[in-house]
Amino acid sequence: MEPIAEADPPTGRRRMLAWLVVLVVALSGAGATAVAVVEVNRAEERYAAQLMDRYDDDVERAVTAQASVFANTLTDLAAAVGAQDELTAVGFAEIMSGLNRQRLPGASGIAFVVPATDAQTAAVQAEWQRAGATDLRLTPAGGAAEHLYIVLDRPFDGAASLAGRDLSVTPQLVEAVHVAGRTGAFTIGAAYVLMKDRGLPVAQQQSSFTVSMPVLGRAGTPDAGALRGWLVMGVRGGDFLDQVLHLEARGAVHIRLSDASTTPAQTIAAVTAGTALAGDRLRRGHTLTVGQRRWDLSLTPTTRLLGATDRRLALMTGLGGAALSVLLTALVAILAGARNRAMAQVDEATTALRRDIARRKATEELLRERELELRRLALHDPLTGLANRILLRERVQHALDTHARSGHVFAVLFIDLDGFKQVNDSLGHAAGDALLRQVSTRLAQCVRASDTVSRYGGDEFAVLAEQLAAAEDALVTAERILAAVPVPYDLDGTTVTVSASVGIALNADHLTTDDILRAADEAMYRAKTSGKDRAVLASGF
Repeated sequence: MEPIAEADPPTGRRRMLAWLVVLVVALSGAGATAVAVVEVNRAEERYAAQLMDRYDDDVERAVTAQASVFANTLTDLAAAVGAQDELTAVGFAEIMSGLNRQRLPGASGIAFVVPATDAQTAAVQAEWQRAGATDLRLTPAGGAAEHLYIVLDRPFDGAASLAGRDLSVTPQLVEAVHVAGRTGAFTIGAAYVLMKDRGLPVAQQQSSFTVSMPVLGRAGTPDAGALRGWLVMGVRGGDFLDQVLHLEARGAVHIRLSDASTTPAQTIAAVTAGTALAGDRLRRGHTLTVGQRRWDLSLTPTTRLLGATDRRLALMTGLGGAALSVLLTALVAILAGARNRAMAQVDEATTALRRDIARRKATEELLRERELELRRLALHDPLTGLANRILLRERVQHALDTHARSGHVFAVLFIDLDGFKQVNDSLGHAAGDALLRQVSTRLAQCVRASDTVSRYGGDEFAVLAEQLAAAEDALVTAERILAAVPVPYDLDGTTVTVSASVGIALNADHLTTDDILRAADEAMYRAKTSGKDRAVLASGF
């Protein structure tokens, strides 16, 4: 008898096995898609939180930096006004000539304010008329025992002069100038509507604030040390926030700046473009202390923030996963017999693609890092992060070009540390490097945000101070540096002290970059050879 051939598996069993494989593939694809969507959503939330942290840091840095610009500018201007033996209207106009709304965002104008009683008003008016304010008419307001008159001013917004106005009717301004006079320091006042804006329709009125600085007679003047008055500058909160933060917000966040020194807190200004998200999960906030006043800074994300972060990745992941599941299911249904080979080829191709993407991303990231590092190394000192001599020379040349067009005054200060070699020799190069980094931080705090601080080489630094109101402002900057550098330093538990020798060169016609840098360097060496810890102005400047 012939052997009986083994029967093929029943058709129903083969079909059941094929559909079982299709079902397993479909369920696996759906599960993987769901997991991928969940992970993408989590990644998007993490990225949104990181983006809000960055916005928070950027906005806080922008507000504090601009407040520092206000403080440094009014301090320098008060020093220049106080240095005048007899201030005149023409002299005031010259001192304020370099100011504008680009340099002082939101500022409506700056005024010189003096105190006077009712009995003193006529004499004060006559005094300032003789000083050149021939049209001045002091108009007392209210029943205050002491009036605060604007005698000289310079509007930035094209509005009419407020000279002659009595500011004693504005309690927020009175409080600010009295605090400034009592402390002798830069002061920011409470929020209110500026006098010049009170005639506008309510919808156009902005919450504003004033910044003030007392003016004292400088050494060598007849009234040395005495209070002459105050420099007062009104700042419109909305314009301030728009100009300072227009690059930071970008419609992705709502930003609100409030005066926390009042009860309840008053809103100074807000950026509210876009639709805010509900909930506190992504909100950020800080309390800043500026000009002897506390400001609250709060940031709320908008729908545009998430739109900028997620790019609909979750939806695309879900749709892509679903499409891939359907495709794989169809392929398995059609090619059930070749399942293993096809899946192996898919796995191999997917792995190769992922490796290729990973290599490409790593290469692109490395190239970006190398490009940024090369740009930083080309123009910045690797130890302190300050501008190097190449960048300093470029900026000095730019300042010379600007001077040729506009006549703006600028100065170059060369700074050499006295006693640095002894610290380096006794404590080692690591301690010397730590000292140079701390000195660079102090120098940056002694200048305005618009100035350039450079490490010129070794223990030599340089400062480019541009658009000075007067040549004497360079000496004011030098005095800040001479006062800041000798404060003791803590180097890993060891306290050391160094001082600075400063050489100053001012710009003049027909000078080159090399001329100015050489003059500042020679003045610095004269400061060292004449006893150190002092500033010397270059000869012929």
